[in-house]
Amino acid sequence: MISFYPSEKETRLVVFTQEQLNDNLQKFIKPLKGEVQKKESKDFLFNGVWNKDGFSISLKLKITNNFIPIINGTFLTSEGGVLIRLTYELFPATKKLLMFWTILTLLITTFFIGLHQAWLYGAISFGLCLVNFILSKENFKLQVRRSKRMLDKMLS
Repeated sequence: MISFYPSEKETRLVVFTQEQLNDNLQKFIKPLKGEVQKKESKDFLFNGVWNKDGFSISLKLKITNNFIPIINGTFLTSEGGVLIRLTYELFPATKKLLMFWTILTLLITTFFIGLHQAWLYGAISFGLCLVNFILSKENFKLQVRRSKRMLDKMLS
């Protein structure tokens, strides 16, 4: 199924036991709720929540970035380690913002072409719609690559 919003899926096998994996999660993920256990906040790579079945995290940032993915992972324990199924998605507010600007620019395109026969302005509006969508998708891919590098650091 084709999705309007950019997303990515991945499966990883880590050669940790479930306990070792939980220790790594506790070491690198700053919990959203509760006490941080005497650790400098600069040591954390991610913000989020986790339990024995999976996690939901996002990269810890110094500067706000709307296109940073939320990473949802589920654990499946096997003989060779732990299988982690990962899904990278946009945050819900970013999805709404992308949809808003796409619909708005398409409505402006329809207004110029349909009502005023202003083909140039309609083409410009449609072009801006495409540019906005393509830039959003490419920025998301860039942030996914960045998150994957930090995830590699956490899982190694």
